[in-house]
Amino acid sequence: MSLSAVVTKKSVTGNQTNINTITFSLVVKDGTVEVINQDFSCEYRKGDTAAGKVVEITNAMNKVIANYKACQVIFNSVALDNAVSAIQGGIIL
Repeated sequence: MSLSAVVTKKSVTGNQTNINTITFSLVVKDGTVEVINQDFSCEYRKGDTAAGKVVEITNAMNKVIANYKACQVIFNSVALDNAVSAIQGGIIL
């Protein structure tokens, strides 16, 4: 599994005076296959620090990536391969 990630800025919208919603896009590829393409937003109020928002968005993105990786462990397991074989063997045509 060779994961690569690209984060881009997507939009900034104004909801209320001094409150904006900032949206970032995350694209993760496993080799050449895109496996995650998700947007992440945070509310930015006048006086907020960029560093705090970086931590918030980074943590949210890392949770999604960790979930993908955990699912891949199950998907690539011998136990799941054996289950597929057992199911295939149990099919009556």
